[in-house]
Formats: sequence, C-alpha cells, structure tokens
Amino acid sequence: MDGMTVVWIVVAIAVLVIVVALIAGAMSKASKRRAERDRQEAYEHEQEARTSAMRAEKQQAAADEVDARARKAQAIADEKAAEARRLSAGASERRDAAAEARTESDEHRTQAQDLWPEAQRERAEQDHVDPDWDDGNHPHDPRGSKHTKH
Repeated sequence: MDGMTVVWIVVAIAVLVIVVALIAGAMSKASKRRAERDRQEAYEHEQEARTSAMRAEKQQAAADEVDARARKAQAIADEKAAEARRLSAGASERRDAAAEARTESDEHRTQAQDLWPEAQRERAEQDHVDPDWDDGNHPHDPRGSKHTKH
C-alpha cells in the first residue's frame, strides 16, 4: 500500500467519523427538541387535567348542594304530608263528635218537647181527630155546606 492510499483511507475514515458525529449531533438536537416538546405537551395536559379537576369539583359541589336542597324539600314535604294527615284525622274525629252531639241534642230536644204540656196536648189532638173534620161535615169546618155562599 502506498502512502497515498493510506492517506485516503485515513481521510475517508475521518470524513466518516465527522459525518457520524454530525448525524449523532443532529439526532441529539432532534431528540432534545422532541423531549422539550413532549415536556411542554405534558405540562399542557397537566394544566388541562387540573382545570378539568377543578371544574369537576365545582360541579360535584353544585350537585351536592342541589341534592341537599332536594332532601330538605322532601323532608319538608314529608312533614307537611304528615301534618295534613293529622289534621285530616282530627277533622274526621271532630265531624264524628259533631254528629254525635247533634244526635244527642236531637234526642234531648225530643225528650224536652215530649215533657212540655202543650206538646202533649197537641199530640193528643193530632192523634185524636174528629172523623167529621176529615170529610168536611163538621159544623165549624169552612169547607162544609153551612159556610159556603150559594
């Protein structure tokens, strides 16, 4: 091998080493850029995740508040329904008591009327009707022939 061939081989190896070094450097830069881009993207996703988590917490708090108000409204409604049932039962009891009092009052009124002498006389008169009055022949009956003008 002559000296010139060796020089060319050394030059070729040097060029090859330089090219490999340049390619490795470019790949390293690209890798660093990609890593930085990935870091930036990860940071953005992390920020979006935090924002979404805060939004989810706010929505959960709002849902819990609405649920609490719904439970409170249901409790009030249940309480009012129970009160309505109690009032209705009380009204029914009072209606029954009023009906009993009316019946008792009517019984006392009937007993009182039976004890009045005038009432006894009227009943006796009603029970004892002169048959002449029924047919219009009684002398004092205005339907009779004596009282009619001819």
